[in-house]
Formats: sequence, C-alpha cells, structure tokens
Amino acid sequence: MALHPQSRELLESLAALPAQEPGEDIDGIRAAAREAALADETKIGLDHIVDIDADGVPCRLYRPRAGAPVALYVHGGGWVLHDLETHDAFCRFLAHETGWALFAVDYRRAPEHPHPAPLDDIQTAAHWLREHGRAERVDTSFIPAIGDSSGANLIAGLCVREPDVVDFQVLLYPPVDPRGDLDGPESNAALDAKTMRWFWDVYAPGDLADHPEVAVLRADNLADHPPALIVTNEHDLLREQGEAYAARLSDAGVEVTAVRALGMVHSFWRHHEIFDASRSMVTMVGATLDARRSRAR
Repeated sequence: MALHPQSRELLESLAALPAQEPGEDIDGIRAAAREAALADETKIGLDHIVDIDADGVPCRLYRPRAGAPVALYVHGGGWVLHDLETHDAFCRFLAHETGWALFAVDYRRAPEHPHPAPLDDIQTAAHWLREHGRAERVDTSFIPAIGDSSGANLIAGLCVREPDVVDFQVLLYPPVDPRGDLDGPESNAALDAKTMRWFWDVYAPGDLADHPEVAVLRADNLADHPPALIVTNEHDLLREQGEAYAARLSDAGVEVTAVRALGMVHSFWRHHEIFDASRSMVTMVGATLDARRSRAR
C-alpha cells in the first residue's frame, strides 16, 4: 500500500532538514525540542496536572477528572531523546480524549544512563503509582501501561522483569530485537536503520543487547505477561519485529490484539495535529482500555 499523503508530507519535511549523524549534538537536539514544546500555546487544559517525585523519579500526572482511571505512560525517543515537555501536548490530548489519567515518567536517558537505568525508573514509577495513586484521586484498581517506540520497549522489558506490575500493555511500534534485520525497504526519514542501530548501541551496548529485558522478543517468560494491544506501522523498519513479538505473545497464550496502521510511518501516534490516524488510534486505545477495565471488575 502506498504512503498516506500525511506520511508523505512528514517524510518530505524531515528529508529537507540538514543531515546529521546519529548522536551528533544530542544536547542541542534535546534543548531545541524542549524549547519548541514549551512554546506550544495550543495545549489542552485539564482538571489537574501536577509534577510528582515518585521515589526519586520525576513524573507528571494528567488527570482529566477526579476519580479517573489511570495509565502509566512511557515516552519514546530512542531511549535518548524527548522528555515530559516534548510529550506534554500529546499527553494532555490523550487524557482529554480518552478520559484516562496518565502518569508520565521522565526516566533517565542514554547514553548517559544505559540499561538498566531507564527501566529501573519505569519500575519505580509503576510501584509508586500503584501504592500512592489513590491519594492523587485516580482509580488504581486497573493500571495499564502505554508506550511509544522505545517507551514501548521499556514497558515490554518491565513485563519481562516483573510481569504483574501492570495489568495491560499498549505498545506502539515497539523495538524488540536489537539483532533484528533493519535493512529492508521501510528505512526512511521517520526512522532509518543507521539511527536505530545507534539507539540500540547506546541503550544496550555490547552483551546487554542480548538481555531479555532489552531483546524482549527472545524472552522466555512471555506466558506470564499481561494482555496487550500492539500497533505497528506499514512503512516502519520496526514493523516486522513488532508483529513477530505479537505472534510470540499469542503463541505463549497471551491475549493479544495486533493492528498494522496502513500508510503510516514511525512516530505517527504522538502527532495528533498532523495525522488523522493518530486521532483514530487514540479513540481505539481509549475504547480498548475501557473494555479491559470493565472486564477486570
């Protein structure tokens, strides 16, 4: 299937940017993205937004109403880029549209903090939310986790480490196999093979790439994992490994819904201002979480 016109427009805009080697000027890229996010004046207001120290891990709670159900949110960015501010507008939108509160985690990033530091922070935040969330007036009886890209890898890795720490997992285009083939035709300006290899190398250098919390596709305790919704993109070099992971979970007896977003490229999910498919997927994720929560009662 051809690229969706909105995907094509994004790729053309990315291709027009000055070329950079992976890892070049990380601080500058982080600062520019953060500055642009802070300057965004279109953010949706919510009932309650507060920054929280979750046992030493900076987090932000987005609560659309008192008593709302809550999900753990883990942002992407190759374990290197992005933070609470770069995902702030999207988290507000997601909470507003679905009615779910979000507990977003500002985990430590590579290359300064490779595995296991980011995963340690996610685990700490998940436990804090389950133990203290009620005091923040959110419903913690059923806690799913939502992550995009490297954030999805961290959630899957958390389920390898501690399968019962969350009740459901929503994984948007997850990288799950550091040794996987990235040289297919879907390497493009949204995510190319060279950059993805660099991300893997700084997050899990050397033998860490084979750790089951990193290479979750190869973990041997998948049968213990919570049910999952896994979304892949048609034009994304991570598509095949994400779908292979969904198949492995299903083969292990885990209830899995796998969706391929036709015409889409990497990162479409968090760009609701660009992609119609992002807004549709937000609706689908919200409905899925509502249904799973009702079944758990």
